[in-house]
Amino acid sequence: MAVVLFGASVATAVVTEAGAVTPTTPLKFKLERGTVSPKQAVPGSVKSQRIIFRFRASRATPVAIRVIKLGSGRTVRRFAPRKIRPGRWHRVNFNGLDRKGRLVGTGKYQVRVGPVGGPLQKLSRLRLHGHRFPVVGPHGSRGAVGMFGAGRNGGRTHEGLDITADCGRPLVAVRSGRILEAASDPALKGNYVVMKGRSERRTYLYAHLKRPSNVREGQRVRAGHRLGSVGQTGNAAGTPCHLHFEVRSRGRLLNPEPLVSSWVW
Repeated sequence: MAVVLFGASVATAVVTEAGAVTPTTPLKFKLERGTVSPKQAVPGSVKSQRIIFRFRASRATPVAIRVIKLGSGRTVRRFAPRKIRPGRWHRVNFNGLDRKGRLVGTGKYQVRVGPVGGPLQKLSRLRLHGHRFPVVGPHGSRGAVGMFGAGRNGGRTHEGLDITADCGRPLVAVRSGRILEAASDPALKGNYVVMKGRSERRTYLYAHLKRPSNVREGQRVRAGHRLGSVGQTGNAAGTPCHLHFEVRSRGRLLNPEPLVSSWVW
């Protein structure tokens, strides 16, 4: 964990029954240690990023936590836990959503922590990505035959990207969104899932799943939600285990290769 050695004193006061304001002992606050884990994530993921910190203070106090976009300085999320004790580890979960439940933008952010009403100190940085890779674990490529636009029998062209991996490897949602279809096509796609990404116009097709997916049409999923496993169903029988992955924007096919390459982080 990164060690932070900032300190602050915050003057406080109480109001007596007669209405007089009486100063109290200034609060001495020092942020000791803390981190964000994991450092990188996709907003709306199955697993939230954990903001972990410990502080010293002369007494228990409410603590303010802000997630701030680097560059613009805009606060995208505020947390204000109730009065908490010093000398203990505290944790707040950040799921990449603003206070209205909307996905925050991609980019680099800074987490700052301090006493409510007092100065905030830098705790740690985090980074948010728009998407994650669809296959969990080691993966590869089928080469030219598996690339977008490669020739197929009957004058067809390959409409997606083939990503090889061991049969049974988990397949996950690249972004939070909604399931449009979960079905089986024995002649071509095998077991497959189609989902639409949240707050975007793209759809994603996962084909040749080992078994029918457990998700259902209309279901909302978070980024990282398991959709199935790598397989060889449909017309992939006899080929290396792989995911056939298609991307469409407003119904128009896109080349997935440059997209998924940027989702490896």
